[in-house]
Amino acid sequence: MSEKNRDSSGVERGTGLTRRDYVAATATALGVTGLAGCTGGGGSGNGGTDGGSSLTPDVPSGTPETVETKYWREWETIDADEPPLDYSATAGAVLDPVPLEFSSEDDPWMREHALMVQRGLDALGVKTQLNDRPLNQLYAQSWDTKGLEAIISMSTHGPDPQRGLDPNPLLMRRSETSLSNYDNYYHPDLQEVLTEQSQTTDRPEREELVAEAQRIFSEDVGALITLFPDIITAVNTERWSGYVQTPGNGPTKDSFVWSEVNLQPQTDDRTYIKGVTTSMNSLNLPWAAGGAEAKRLTFIYDGLFDATPDLEVVPALATGGGFVDDTTVELTLREGVEWHDGEPFTAEDVKFTVELYKEHSSTSQTPFYEPVESVEVLGDHEVRFNLKGPDAAFMTQRVVRSVIIPKHKWEDVENPSQHNPESPVGTGPFTYENWELGTRFEVSKNEGHWMFDDDWRADVLGDQATTGEGVDRVIWINVGNIDSMIGSLQGGEIDAIGTTLSNSQADRAASTAGVEKMTSGNFAPLDTKLMFSCPLVRDKEFRVALAKSIDTEGFAADVLQDRATVPSGENPISDLTPWHTSDTTHYEFDIDGAKSLLEQAGYTRDDDGNLRFPNGDAWAAFVERIQPGNMHKRRDELGQADFS
Repeated sequence: MSEKNRDSSGVERGTGLTRRDYVAATATALGVTGLAGCTGGGGSGNGGTDGGSSLTPDVPSGTPETVETKYWREWETIDADEPPLDYSATAGAVLDPVPLEFSSEDDPWMREHALMVQRGLDALGVKTQLNDRPLNQLYAQSWDTKGLEAIISMSTHGPDPQRGLDPNPLLMRRSETSLSNYDNYYHPDLQEVLTEQSQTTDRPEREELVAEAQRIFSEDVGALITLFPDIITAVNTERWSGYVQTPGNGPTKDSFVWSEVNLQPQTDDRTYIKGVTTSMNSLNLPWAAGGAEAKRLTFIYDGLFDATPDLEVVPALATGGGFVDDTTVELTLREGVEWHDGEPFTAEDVKFTVELYKEHSSTSQTPFYEPVESVEVLGDHEVRFNLKGPDAAFMTQRVVRSVIIPKHKWEDVENPSQHNPESPVGTGPFTYENWELGTRFEVSKNEGHWMFDDDWRADVLGDQATTGEGVDRVIWINVGNIDSMIGSLQGGEIDAIGTTLSNSQADRAASTAGVEKMTSGNFAPLDTKLMFSCPLVRDKEFRVALAKSIDTEGFAADVLQDRATVPSGENPISDLTPWHTSDTTHYEFDIDGAKSLLEQAGYTRDDDGNLRFPNGDAWAAFVERIQPGNMHKRRDELGQADFS
């Protein structure tokens, strides 16, 4: 579109900004709005003076003058009187600044992404209050479902394999009973579909239900699903060949182990060293609170099944089996497997593992054991899972997420959640060697593991498979920061960067001979969550206008240099997965159209262009729209007038 807009710092912009423009706008915004918060245009939720003129609230009889952020329904998962966000809507008042949070630790360009969202809101006349939080604080909200501490909160989902294998890890967090529903989102039609698909073990029938869930969520603007950012990193290709391009993980991150079992040395040195910026906190994988240990320790352990780079389920400790009926799963286990200390692996280990997780509430293994009622041993290498109810994801997400631990090492542990094994014992492709807190983690090759069989890898990895002796050891070194890591890679101290880089960082690293930039697609979206207890967010007219104000395609092209996929509509399910549907509502970037929607819904602006809540009859219409039965409906569905 031809219209130009000015952001809150006064920077004139068109439909797209170059990376240089974004960087310049960032510097300006830091000086004007500040990342710790800005004061906005003088309005207040109490209807104060703004723009040099005052406006008396005009409140129809029976309509409240002010609506606070509150819980609008009973939540089984919430034990609190009110949400942590203090934000209100008042008839005719200028909107208070909208709290918007992100973490610049999340991705190297996340600050610029936050500024893109800020720029869209500013074009609508909405001031923002930016908050750059430490990443661990931002992610800690997933353990606390009282509600977001900001109206808008953005983060990139992790590339755990199950997020690509099954839609539940991304869709079910929007269900009413999810512990990760910390944006307080509830849609009755979506809830019904989510519940049904989660219990439907017939694959074609379930795919239709999952597609319907995507359509409902996208049309409703249940969140801003802006990007599936590519995974970019840099590696040494002179010393190693056989890096596996895995979606969501790239060739070097820790959610998949394919590169490490496939790499072949090009020199006499068979020790592969990855540089990282985060350290492990313990050696207790089942009770890990997320983070580095929840991923790196899986190199030592196996699950029942694994996930390929093509996001297919393949055998691991289980070699076959499946649903006998909707609530019964029988599996055949791999024979001849030994724990790293030489003890044989049997079905008793599987039964013990699940029962221990259930009894002591394993934090990292909840997705695996949660639906299991009991486990029966049918033979030395056969088990039966009796489920509490039909669970469609058990043979995808849950069995791949599983980690099986040795009974003989854990049965005498009195407090498993506080246990920190001196030397973790698993059956995985690597055995434990050494851990130095905050500095170093080291494992060595488990020679007899099936992943090191050349023929087995050829079947699973196809053209990416290599042959040869492979690695002897893998070492994670905590380098501290990206600049130091790039220097270490260029200097030969490390072989690969085990985190995501920006395009410019990867290009800088690859300017040295022997270092190559590598890029992979992603099934984990950047999820810009909206606080649905907030009255402003509950207005679907505002949500649609917000979606139309965000120039995601321009951001992907100009800032990310097309190293991202922009979804059609607000759809969290990637087209890299078989669960994706493109048949979703997409609200095109259109600032004029977004402004027009707000005007028709009764929003106005003060003399300085700051957006006001509706007033008079339009205010009564606003209050009607945000009620629990109406918050998923547009103006025309409610028979409301055009207030423009």
